[in-house]
Amino acid sequence: MLTSISISRTVRETRAGPGRDDVEGGTMRTTVRADDGAAGRSKRWWSTTGAATVVVALLAGACGGASGPGTDAAGTVPDAAASDTVAEEGPAVDGGKLVFAVAQETEGWNPHDNKWGPPGSLVGSAVLEPLATLDSDLNAVPWLATSWTPNATYDSWTIELRDGVTFSNGEPFDATAVKLNLDDLTTAPLSGFAWKPLFRSTEVVDADTVQVNFTQPFAAFPDSFLSTQTSLMLAPAMLTAEGRGTAAPIGTGPFTFESWTPGSSLTVVKNPTYWQEGLPHLDQIEFTVVGDATSAASALQSDDVDIAFTASMATVTQVPDTFTVLKDWGSAPGLAITNTYPEVDGKPNPMANEHARKALAYATDQEALATYIGPGVEIPSSPFPPSSKWGMEPDENGYVTHDLDKAKEEVAAYEAETGQSLATILSAPTGGDNDAIVQLLQSQWSEAGIDTTIESVEAATLIGKVVGGSYQVALIGMYSAPDPDQNWHYWTADNAKGPGSLNINFTQYTTPTMQANLVIGRESPDFKTRKAAYDEIVKEINGAAVNIWTYSTPNSVIANPRVHGLTTVADVPFGNYQPKTWIGELWLAG
Repeated sequence: MLTSISISRTVRETRAGPGRDDVEGGTMRTTVRADDGAAGRSKRWWSTTGAATVVVALLAGACGGASGPGTDAAGTVPDAAASDTVAEEGPAVDGGKLVFAVAQETEGWNPHDNKWGPPGSLVGSAVLEPLATLDSDLNAVPWLATSWTPNATYDSWTIELRDGVTFSNGEPFDATAVKLNLDDLTTAPLSGFAWKPLFRSTEVVDADTVQVNFTQPFAAFPDSFLSTQTSLMLAPAMLTAEGRGTAAPIGTGPFTFESWTPGSSLTVVKNPTYWQEGLPHLDQIEFTVVGDATSAASALQSDDVDIAFTASMATVTQVPDTFTVLKDWGSAPGLAITNTYPEVDGKPNPMANEHARKALAYATDQEALATYIGPGVEIPSSPFPPSSKWGMEPDENGYVTHDLDKAKEEVAAYEAETGQSLATILSAPTGGDNDAIVQLLQSQWSEAGIDTTIESVEAATLIGKVVGGSYQVALIGMYSAPDPDQNWHYWTADNAKGPGSLNINFTQYTTPTMQANLVIGRESPDFKTRKAAYDEIVKEINGAAVNIWTYSTPNSVIANPRVHGLTTVADVPFGNYQPKTWIGELWLAG
């Protein structure tokens, strides 16, 4: 029986001090500086491309979900809602090769150009590092940058860089390299779509200092940008190489790229010039793609794989109790998004009607969906779990609960208003549990009198339909960002351009009040002010039933007893897209 802490429910009380935001006091600190090395290394996070690399993390990996209800050897599903504790491990041992299984392949290793899901951000973090990282309180703390200080209006930030750091090819990590990275981020076709409107310029102040200027106040900059995938630093030679480093990344990380066999594995080796003394511990990591849940469990038990990152309940329930299982089952809420634009493919769109959307919301039995996946699976009703400092209790966030009678009332209201029976098309990616989940939804909605046609397509096709506005309802993931401003791209009116355009506001839902609250959340340095603004956004989208919430993805890290250095993994949420700065801490015993 698995016991102990559940990461998704563990949020430490925010503590004021160097390198932290004073949340309880109401006003965020404006300057963050490096603490002593031990403290700085003890609080690390990898987490969402800040919706920022948009179609980057956008929907890469967001099309998948939990994979398969699992049973143990006795044919029963054990209580899997809580994480294992990480015991005191003693002094780290250097050396050895670690085999790390991930469920999905990544198309390439340049985050400005390539779409990374959570597995991609895990693998890429072995080589590439961000300017900052997040601690367990979701506050940005120094990494490659040692401090960041805004001007009085928060539309310009001065960033001090860590001295003595080099990229693994010998190029200096300095202000010139940072400017090159930020300029490239805002001009690359993929990431530039999201960031070009916000960036005014990046200036080199001196060798260890850059100044970043924005087109509007950006008080959320440290948590929404510096500590996310958008701030990963790529060597200048990588950016100027043929293919822009897609097949051979070069960074400052604890490991250096050795080889990549697309669709199979990527191997990295110890970086002998890594800037953190004593790290990494391992000589080599082989990241291998194991997409099948049962195969992953078998590989772990046979020692073919040492550790795995998985969204599969089946993998969790099939490994012995001697294995460490760390869970983040609340950071990635599942949902079916609705397109609120009046027309889809030139025809009237029923989901533009609020009664239709509310009918779906009331008709959806989240408990039944979660039960199908397995015990302990969480039920979301917001982009932020209640355990997050940005979350609210479910009875406060404006979302409805399953009520078949009210669903039927909304169907009747829709039919009276439009003169049409309520019918919709539910688009979903093939694979995993998606086929079963959409059939469950179809059945639940049918009970309320909603005629649902299922459209199963490849993930890439679904992404195209969602971005192009060519869908009515889509089963797809959007959220996992630790800072709400990272969802700006999904919510702003600027990205709701209608059919025929690139739409990052997939639902097309926007109001003047929602837009005003987005601006408050981005521009205010005061936590309570930001929290109030985002609370109103969540209540507004929930009140309009824009998102039909399903179940949260049970993301887990599973390790055999030889794997150590997992303290940071257990201390922070990891079911997201942000940098994993704990890779260098892993080590093998025996």
